[in-house]
Amino acid sequence: MPIKPYNSAPVMFLLELNTQCAFARVSFERLQSAAPAWYTDATPEQSVEPMPPRDIMIQCTAFLSAAGVISKTQFAGRRSGEVARRCTRLRQLLGINDLHTLRDLSVRNSFEHIDERLDRIFSSFASAPVNPLSVTERPPPPGTLVWKRFDPKRLTVSFATAEISLTKCMNEILEIESRIDPALKKLQGPKFDLWTP
Repeated sequence: MPIKPYNSAPVMFLLELNTQCAFARVSFERLQSAAPAWYTDATPEQSVEPMPPRDIMIQCTAFLSAAGVISKTQFAGRRSGEVARRCTRLRQLLGINDLHTLRDLSVRNSFEHIDERLDRIFSSFASAPVNPLSVTERPPPPGTLVWKRFDPKRLTVSFATAEISLTKCMNEILEIESRIDPALKKLQGPKFDLWTP
């Protein structure tokens, strides 16, 4: 479908959204596929070749990165002016009101601002066991700080005390993805200004 020159900006945002949705979907599918090997009650067939915890966290990070880009195109957060208007207009174009999980990505923010998180936690940290990386459905033992954790049963990722449901996030991403083609078709008509309400 050719891009109308006067709608090139919203088209490019939609195409980027489409790309990030695809990135998130691939990472989510890999995590879904890897999860059963880490169940405490995994069958021998399920646990033949478990994905290493490092690789699981790589997929979690890739998923959160894509979700972060998607979130930033939809919600201004503390940003104002043109960015806030563009976020509102893009949601209008897609016919989206709110996406609670994508709006609040505290885990993604924790991953992105790891230095600040380390400062906050460890500047007043008392001596206690620390586990830097965990893949288990079992909650951490009391008094243990688990830095990054993937729960294979619930498909959640945690960073210290923040947690996000990857399933809820993926459902919202799929909602956006389903609205991209209809939005692109709208852009074959009159000009759609991303920065003017």
